[in-house]
Amino acid sequence: MQTIKTIVVDDEARIRRGIERLVKSFGEEWEIVGTYSDGREAYENIINNHIHVDLVITDVKMPEMDGLSFIRELKKSHSFFAFFISGFDDFQYLQSAIREGAVNYILKPIDRKQFRSELDKVKEQIMIKRQEQHELEAVYKKASLVTYTKQVQLLSEMTWMDHTDVSMLNWDNEFPIGKYKLAYISVDQAEPKNKELQPSESDVWNFAIENIIEETLTNQLQDHRVRSWWWHNGKYNYWLLLNENSIENDNSSSETAYQILNVLQENINIYTPYTVSIAAGNEFEDIRQLLSNKNKLLSLLQFRIIQGGNHIFKSDLIKNELEKGSKGIPPSIYIRAQQIMHWIEQQNNKKADEALQTFFDELDHLSSPSLVEEALHYLFIKITNLWIDKDGYCVEPYILTEAMNMMKYATSFDQLKEETAYWIIGMMNKIQSLSNKQPDSIQQVKQWIDEHLGENITVKRIADLVYMNPTYFCEYFKNNTGITVLDYVTQKRLEKAKELLEIPDLKIYDISDSVGYHDTKYFSKLFKKWHGNTPSQYRDAFFKRTSTMKEII
Repeated sequence: MQTIKTIVVDDEARIRRGIERLVKSFGEEWEIVGTYSDGREAYENIINNHIHVDLVITDVKMPEMDGLSFIRELKKSHSFFAFFISGFDDFQYLQSAIREGAVNYILKPIDRKQFRSELDKVKEQIMIKRQEQHELEAVYKKASLVTYTKQVQLLSEMTWMDHTDVSMLNWDNEFPIGKYKLAYISVDQAEPKNKELQPSESDVWNFAIENIIEETLTNQLQDHRVRSWWWHNGKYNYWLLLNENSIENDNSSSETAYQILNVLQENINIYTPYTVSIAAGNEFEDIRQLLSNKNKLLSLLQFRIIQGGNHIFKSDLIKNELEKGSKGIPPSIYIRAQQIMHWIEQQNNKKADEALQTFFDELDHLSSPSLVEEALHYLFIKITNLWIDKDGYCVEPYILTEAMNMMKYATSFDQLKEETAYWIIGMMNKIQSLSNKQPDSIQQVKQWIDEHLGENITVKRIADLVYMNPTYFCEYFKNNTGITVLDYVTQKRLEKAKELLEIPDLKIYDISDSVGYHDTKYFSKLFKKWHGNTPSQYRDAFFKRTSTMKEII
């Protein structure tokens, strides 16, 4: 039996041993091949001892090397699935974990039943990956000649199989030497520009676009020493790879590529009811660089949301945006997001929708898709955190991942707004459904506390709201929520303080006063006790992470 080789990385020995016991208890197919106290120790052991790994279960924040850095470095040489465990609900950690390829993440303390359910899903993905690898190996053994069909198959696998380890593919003799240029061609809208189509007609036009690509390449490449490959990436989306076996003119391949793309775009506009946007990458000489170029083009195409469709977007566009020096997300974006959160908590759908439309108006003024994406991710995770507070996470743990990928597949700003609004309405309904399950008196108390965080809040004052004895109410509240009244008030005040600290223009003493702490020193001491750093340290770290993430994007 081929086991699932797993390593566990966590700086807390008790948690590390507990995870190891849990994994082993799930069946003989699970094999722990190593446990480590930090990412550096794990990385060096795996590399030096050539350890094969199927699954990495790791904490996010650790000394020496954190979990995100460890996964990033190990993925340069190994192919595996990553599963993050963290006690942090900061949106930057979750966003980074998703970008590092996490198949899932789970918050501490670990629930055994939920953990097993998630590992079963990971197991299924590992089995699918092994089956795919087995099928690929069988195909490669049978193939004896390098043909165009085989090359297209390899290229297709490279672009749709995200978990394929490129170092395992022997491409050295599969493709010619020379300069390569990759382009991504995508229809701008599901509905054509001049009429509505039936599904059968849509299939006909998809076939027509394929013929246009084929004929354009045939006609345009007759007088050039250029080879081409094109393949699908789902309906109405296509990849195009060009290769010129020439070193005489450094600009020849670029000129040829842009000429072909312009003619192709023009032909599709003329002969079909659609427009297309094209992302054109820079030249590269190693065919194995196709994967990194693919990811850059998918990001480049997101400028369609800012500038509209029917454009050819060149890689220099991203470089120019970086050179301009983005000022980052305006404070007004954070304020609008918090207004949305407020009305969701108040279960006022009309006001939440109005705040959302204002939020969209603010997004429409941003000049970079990376800023639009970051602003949306901020809102998505704030809403998801509220849902987690209502115990909704265990019901649908992948719902945040779906939202994070929303911008990747949007073809216009209008579509992005529509899908975002649809997701948020769904989340509002889920949150309200979970909130209504608690006793009315508890909901009444929570709502009152949320609305009076800046005031003097006493147990007697709260208990009087629901006509209970203060001592009995304290016991009643903890039995229904799992937390004491004092801890709940402190938690909500400090959560509100974190939101306000993410707005750069607010003073810390004003934030302290607005959440009910009139002694700034006491507020700072309490904040550090709960969150591990002072308010000013939290603010500095937040904006440093935000700046770093924009550079990475």
